[in-house]
Amino acid sequence: MTFDEIISPFPVFVSVIGEKWLHQNPWLDADYISSRLEHFERLERDLKSLDTHVGPSKLKATYRALVRDKNSFWPIVHEIHGISLVSKVSSHVELKIPLGGLSNRDFDARAKVLGVSINMECTTRKDEFPFNLPPVETGPNHIPVYSGSRSTVDPHDARGSGITSAPQDDPLHVETPEATVARQILTVELSQLPETGVNLILFGQISGSRENLETALFGPIAVDFALNPKVRTVESTAIRLPHGAYDTGINGEPFRRLSGVLWFKLFSIRGPEYNLYLNPCAISPIPEGIAAQLKALFT
Repeated sequence: MTFDEIISPFPVFVSVIGEKWLHQNPWLDADYISSRLEHFERLERDLKSLDTHVGPSKLKATYRALVRDKNSFWPIVHEIHGISLVSKVSSHVELKIPLGGLSNRDFDARAKVLGVSINMECTTRKDEFPFNLPPVETGPNHIPVYSGSRSTVDPHDARGSGITSAPQDDPLHVETPEATVARQILTVELSQLPETGVNLILFGQISGSRENLETALFGPIAVDFALNPKVRTVESTAIRLPHGAYDTGINGEPFRRLSGVLWFKLFSIRGPEYNLYLNPCAISPIPEGIAAQLKALFT
């Protein structure tokens, strides 16, 4: 197939990125697109969905420079998908909304669902552990093996809960848990959203596990062991430590403006995966009817 034949099913994408640029670009070539047709087909559907709300001029102004950049291409594909998903149940969608006040920042999108405005900020996470650690060569053929360990509970959180642990001297040990990284990402993204209203973070998991996001939201799980002297057995109880963004106590206070997190993973052997995590302590919770419509999109 020629390059023109390969890109012909994607007219909205070609319009956004620019046909002339596409023919001259060295990295987004025929081989690159043809080996990822499934993802470009989904991107085309997502752009079409947004086009019905904002029009081609806004699509180009918002996304052209980002989809042309090889480094930002896949993160912005996830952003487009997340906003497009919400747009399917929206009566109105806007892109790049000024935050207002003295700030010159903006947030990614605003949608109206069942008469309620939802502010959205999009982010992605590419968790490459342990492949982001130096490999260890093994065997006579010096085969590189990637391995390592990392904490499951943030050392600062552990000390706050009265949990002590021995320091790790292993250079392949990562002290900061992935859940802490996810919580830091949520903090940054929340700072981009308005002080009031329904605030939704769209969390695209490029690689890694959603369990780490769940830990960031609800707190790490610890197992408490206690001796039952009557029956002379040791009993265990799993508990959530109070260090999640959705915690009812002081640790959750910085996240009260966060109404929910819509998590999704496009690159999965099972196909796209989704989950909506509502904040039970939100100042402005997502109404039940809207939450039901969002969940219906992927269930």
